[in-house]
Amino acid sequence: MRLSTCFATVLAAVASTAVVSAAVAPYNLDITYVDNVNADGVSSRRVIGVNNKWPPPLVVADYNETITVNVKNSLDVPTSMHSHGLFFKGENYLDGPSGITQCGIPPGGTYKYEYVPKQWGTYWYHAHNGGQYVDGFRGPLIIRNPNEPYKYDFEYIVILHDWYHNQFDDILKDYAGVYNPTGSEPPPDNVIILIHDGTDYIEKMKFLPGKTYRLRIINMSAFTMYHFSIGGHSMDVIEVDGDDTERKTTNGFWVSVAQRWSVLVTAKNATDKNYPVNLIVDDSMFAIIPPTLKLNYTTTIEYSPTATLDETPAPYEELDDIELSPIIKEASTPANQTITLDVLLDLLDDGINHGSFNGITWTRPQVPTIFTALSAGPDATNPDIYGKRTNAIIIEHMSMVQVIINNNDGGSHPFHLHGHKFQIMGRSTEFYDPSKPYPELDNPIRRDVVQVPAMGSAVIRFRADNPGVWLFHCHIQWHMETGLAATFIEAPLEMQKTVKPPAFVFDQCKSQNIATSGNALGKLGTDMEGEELGPQPLSGTWEKKGKIALAFTILSALLGLGTVVWFAST
Repeated sequence: MRLSTCFATVLAAVASTAVVSAAVAPYNLDITYVDNVNADGVSSRRVIGVNNKWPPPLVVADYNETITVNVKNSLDVPTSMHSHGLFFKGENYLDGPSGITQCGIPPGGTYKYEYVPKQWGTYWYHAHNGGQYVDGFRGPLIIRNPNEPYKYDFEYIVILHDWYHNQFDDILKDYAGVYNPTGSEPPPDNVIILIHDGTDYIEKMKFLPGKTYRLRIINMSAFTMYHFSIGGHSMDVIEVDGDDTERKTTNGFWVSVAQRWSVLVTAKNATDKNYPVNLIVDDSMFAIIPPTLKLNYTTTIEYSPTATLDETPAPYEELDDIELSPIIKEASTPANQTITLDVLLDLLDDGINHGSFNGITWTRPQVPTIFTALSAGPDATNPDIYGKRTNAIIIEHMSMVQVIINNNDGGSHPFHLHGHKFQIMGRSTEFYDPSKPYPELDNPIRRDVVQVPAMGSAVIRFRADNPGVWLFHCHIQWHMETGLAATFIEAPLEMQKTVKPPAFVFDQCKSQNIATSGNALGKLGTDMEGEELGPQPLSGTWEKKGKIALAFTILSALLGLGTVVWFAST
């Protein structure tokens, strides 16, 4: 059975409950700078907010209900908005990544993201232009199911943030520079937990005796993964990444960057104690621990303002998401197209540590990839026209695609596919062995973010039923910015028939002198003369920038050693 078939059947049944699509009042999001925000109580900084406020507002709608989000750019640089996890079938130009599915929204410009969601669950929206979401442009997005499979009395949205005291671009200059040849990622200065009750942000969750609460947990971090648990309470997992699951009781689980989990928690009958919500920070990828960063964070479930906090440690458990089963059952189907992606983070010949798939580090093309696919005619099936640096992979319409991810890095990575959910066929702490394929599964878990272990692998599958240009990338923003991405060009000839961007999409590009036709260089057909290859693996001889990087590394080591000797002598 095709991966889309069962979904279509169930969604059609749900749609029958509402004959016409309703509409909510439009969300008008003015993207602005907000000064002197002290989110962690330690340091104030400028952030990117919405309507001159931070944190950004909740966007919420019902399944099959028209959402209009008017995004005005009041920044002094381009921006864009990605609604993480939504499919945008036939509307690829709404997906959001600048340089891929649209030109960035120019300063003073407005982009109309209007769509009718044919899915439900817990999602989030964020900037997809450089590292702007790390600077604050990120908020919750909830699509409500008119026929929720589980009953509950109240719900809270629990947002997990890592927090940096400096601007992303300033930190990026140091991270992606010759003074950091090992590619040590910048750890956050702090972690914050935001709680939203559906109306506004609040300080803590309040529980009433005997009531059942849904917690929608969203990791909006740039880098950090967390273990989540609640003191004195077990949790029933009922959803991950927008897919309802069979109920699974647990005491804890890891939430990777960009992932979402929903759990049901039943309140106790007694009100004499309050309980902590516990986060354990995964510091395995941190080269250093900043003095302001704690590795354990809590917020509070309050039964009574006068009750004492029960600090009894919660039983530790690591629920593996592969153990979960979707309510809408879908057996795996053998793949007829396989893509193998080898992950590597390494020093290249520009003296900078880059991420890459199969030795190619992604770089934004001169012509946004969507326009190349739409304007190229039959050449759209030739990956060369998208540019070698976009890591373009052509996917056949309606094929069952298997993606094998081999992680040659000492840290784990959360990989996100735009435009789809995928089945997780298997995961290992070793590289995938094609002579030992994973068995077909009756009902594998579906997500849009998969965590791949350090020096390990994961295998995912999806049905290519959504023609468009879709990014596949690491959601650690430091890695995305240094090239750990690929572009899936899905059914480009079918895309030319079904994806019709409105005039304002082209007008915004024209206002910025960005071409909306031609190959990645803006030329006709397969003429790629003059294409720059970008950073390449180091050759056997020392490159000039490599020598400079080595010299600074040695100098830094000598200065450090000298400092130690001086302190010892005094």
